[in-house]
Amino acid sequence: MGRWLVGVVLAALGVVGFASVFVVAGELTRHCGVTPVSIVVARFAFAGLALLAWSACSAERRRRVFAMPTRRDWLLFAIVGPLGTSLMAWCEFSACSRVGSANAAMTDVIAPLMIFVLAAWRARRAAPWQIVGVLCGFAGALLVIGVVNADGVALSAYGTGDVFVLCAATMWALYTVAARDPVKRLGAVTYTAWTMLFGVVACLPFLPLADLGWPATPRAWWLVAYLSAVPTIGAFWAWNAAQKFIPTETMAMTAYFTPVAALAIGCGFFGETATSVQILGTLLICAAALVEFKGGRRE
Repeated sequence: MGRWLVGVVLAALGVVGFASVFVVAGELTRHCGVTPVSIVVARFAFAGLALLAWSACSAERRRRVFAMPTRRDWLLFAIVGPLGTSLMAWCEFSACSRVGSANAAMTDVIAPLMIFVLAAWRARRAAPWQIVGVLCGFAGALLVIGVVNADGVALSAYGTGDVFVLCAATMWALYTVAARDPVKRLGAVTYTAWTMLFGVVACLPFLPLADLGWPATPRAWWLVAYLSAVPTIGAFWAWNAAQKFIPTETMAMTAYFTPVAALAIGCGFFGETATSVQILGTLLICAAALVEFKGGRRE
């Protein structure tokens, strides 16, 4: 029970960190003139190098990061890293520039469901309480992000932006499911650092063709520093470390709290108000968490 609770807390910390990404990235792109590609490269380069520097301070951490990964691990980092970091983030930002907020926010609804399905297929099992929990969370997330409201369904006509939404959700699900084995053997820092750096390397050949706008003011650099530290180092590490303690299927349910945390940030810091439908969605997600809590405690 204690290990399960630690895992849920770590996953929750990751979710809260992820929820602030769009707030900070929106500020950088709209008011500081920083382009999405520049944010992706700076964010993951700073975070990955910082994790490697921290690992170099301890012989045991150096061994885990540099000596223990096998050829299979390096291949996994090289493939999954770009998918789950730079390409996933680029798809998210690209979706935001092409579709409405409701369509773009569908990433937060589709990804947890994909994580659950992939993890259940990999484990060849899914308990009834897990299915009930993830579906309850799915319904609640639709209400929180405003896709379903009092007037019906708010999704606009499908377009290329929705392809980016689907790609981002798929990449994040693959990144999460692939993390379980290497995180248990090598630790969350190793998986997090190398996948981020391989993600940056994958971007380098395309930089000459990209529309680059780097931070030009101290405020912009502070926002990039925050983005690298909290939603990237902190959130990615906590999310990956949670895999040591809880099943991936349970992590899928905790991911539904991302839109709830984003709603709380908007209400607390930007004067937004939650509608009754969003409150209902939050209660549904809390009910899903209760189902997972009772099921996890029984296991």
